[in-house]
Amino acid sequence: MTLATQPSRRLVIAIHVVRFIIGALFVLSGVAKLIDLWGTVFKIEDYLAVWSVDVPRTIVLIGSLSLSMIEFASGALLLMGCYRRVIPWLLLWCMSMMLPLTLYIWIKNPVEDCGCFGDLWKISNFATFLKNIFITAGVLFLVKFNRRATCWMSPAIQWIVVLLLVAYGFVVSLWGYNVQPMIDFRPFASGTAFLPVYDDEDDVRFLYTNGNETREFSADELPEDDRWTFVDRVQSGTTAPAASLSIYDSETGDDVTEDILAEADSLLLVVVPEPSRANPANTFAVNELVSAVSSRGGRVVGLLAAGAEGIERWRDNSMADYPCYQADDTELKQLARGLTSAVWIASDTIRWKRTVSSLMPEDIASVASGAMSMEALSPRGEHRFVMLTSVLVAMLALIGLSQTVIITIVKRSRAKKIAR
Repeated sequence: MTLATQPSRRLVIAIHVVRFIIGALFVLSGVAKLIDLWGTVFKIEDYLAVWSVDVPRTIVLIGSLSLSMIEFASGALLLMGCYRRVIPWLLLWCMSMMLPLTLYIWIKNPVEDCGCFGDLWKISNFATFLKNIFITAGVLFLVKFNRRATCWMSPAIQWIVVLLLVAYGFVVSLWGYNVQPMIDFRPFASGTAFLPVYDDEDDVRFLYTNGNETREFSADELPEDDRWTFVDRVQSGTTAPAASLSIYDSETGDDVTEDILAEADSLLLVVVPEPSRANPANTFAVNELVSAVSSRGGRVVGLLAAGAEGIERWRDNSMADYPCYQADDTELKQLARGLTSAVWIASDTIRWKRTVSSLMPEDIASVASGAMSMEALSPRGEHRFVMLTSVLVAMLALIGLSQTVIITIVKRSRAKKIAR
């Protein structure tokens, strides 16, 4: 590039700014989907159900992983200026499909949330369409001008960057699919109160109704008249749970949520949102875990998205000797990812959650013998995500720094030869 054809400083700055904004959006979208691959699968299945299209889940899983990986890797490569010609054209190809799709979603509203950023960031369908117009405009700008700004990584080592990004994406997605998402963006995140937390037990009021009249009473003023009916317990300063979970007796249809969760001091929930898809091989591990919890004085409750017949079939097939109840499949999928998962609740707080298949038999045996606590079974997803991301960033920084040092040495060597 001659001096006359060199781009202006303003253009170079604009290119870098657009690279950063568009790249960051794609990285955010891709990472959110990779972390919670189950959520991406469920969202795509929601679309397919609206369109009455039946696709095997294996195909949906492969498509979800591919889409998430393309978004994350292409966004990261754009941020670093790698493959300056290929990446803008790849993103333009993606937007040529996403823009019409989000226009359709805005007009027809087949789903409330498009799932662009998973459960990390939910925006309206109209906002999603406007976002994609902005992204498409930015990508068109980069298609024309991206090559006029330098890249941060030498073309000779860009393939190493691609391998690192793909490896990172696979580890994050496979962990989220087989264990639990490393970072939980859903309402029932680990560490949150599963039941309302009352800041001051002495300031409790009880809500009663008597026909058209509704009144609050203190604990010392509770009405003895049978005409008053208890409605709810209210209290100023109450911290509500992150989300609601409704549990029903499959035979009577009664709501037994309060009865089940009234004493959530040491409670294991066996969550089965899709009993027809659950792997029978996991039932042995479930029963071993149930025995371990029971031996330590804890309670075990099974939650299934099934009616009385389906729950009875589960009891027979899994030889379950713990009570099982009915719950909505959407709520169970929000509670824990996976076909058969375990959720440990202690002191009314969700301590951890993970798929049963990810539990090691020796760990369950250690819990049963008392050599290991239930808390030790936590997969520690957030810690692993921080460590894994730190390693990726450090390796990319090391590659960029090393190439700068090498280029500097080569330039000085050539300058000395010319001087001689």
